[in-house]
Amino acid sequence: MKSLIIGYGIQGKKRANFLKKNYFVYDKYNPKSDFSKFNDIPFQQISHAYVCLPEKEKYKYLIKLLKRKIHILVEKPLILNSRQTYNIKKILKKKKTTLYTAYNHRFEPHFIKTKKILASGTIGRIYNIELYYGNGTAKLWKNSWREKDNYSILHDLGVHLLDIFNFWFGFIPLKFNSSVKSKNELKCYDYINFYSDKKFKSSFTVSVIDWRNKFEANIIGSKGSIHIKSLCKWGPSKLILRKRIFPSGKPKEKIFTKICNDPTWRLEENYFRNISKKKISNLSNDILIQKSLNRIL
Repeated sequence: MKSLIIGYGIQGKKRANFLKKNYFVYDKYNPKSDFSKFNDIPFQQISHAYVCLPEKEKYKYLIKLLKRKIHILVEKPLILNSRQTYNIKKILKKKKTTLYTAYNHRFEPHFIKTKKILASGTIGRIYNIELYYGNGTAKLWKNSWREKDNYSILHDLGVHLLDIFNFWFGFIPLKFNSSVKSKNELKCYDYINFYSDKKFKSSFTVSVIDWRNKFEANIIGSKGSIHIKSLCKWGPSKLILRKRIFPSGKPKEKIFTKICNDPTWRLEENYFRNISKKKISNLSNDILIQKSLNRIL
């Protein structure tokens, strides 16, 4: 059986790297694609599909594919209204297939390590968390479809932070305050900070006006703290674990450094293939992220 890539832009080509040419491409705008007409695709040969399209175009293809019992990986985010969510839930239940929304940063080695440290209780009760994700793509967004949406930055970067938060803590805040929304070089917001007081203090910052790519996480607890600097794709990525000294003093510190090519795409591909055998979906994660976004927008 083959895979099907729908949309052969940046993300579609990234997904193709792991399919060993055992795939078809459907893209009505790309002359190099295998099919420009959807109905010409030999669906009897397709087991898995990768939907790599702008947000407004995703839903109609998800419905068509799910009805054919094809397992789907859809690029983040998946933003649905209540009617669309109901329809997809109904088809998933009837057809017993997989719909997986991709958040590849979950597979960052230091993110996985952080989840284990938090679960162990090593740093005690959580007091405060800060998450920051920035890059310098403002000029690339100029006059693109992203600039037409005031909150594109949340759909591109903010959803990653919400997903990471949920991965680590098992919930996403549903009440936020926005402290900063800025339009510096774009008609849409290119810098946003929002925060929550749910369970503990949480601050989230996204930016496309950081001229050097930046990811940082700072988690402060009663017994110590966790700090992450950078992602593997920008390398080196560091995780710093600090153990608090009582009553005060310089903490004991362990530093873990990861230098490697981005491992997340391959790990996510393996995960998708595994859950498709079990017909597992993660639509509930999309619903939580959508509810959170509704409180920020």
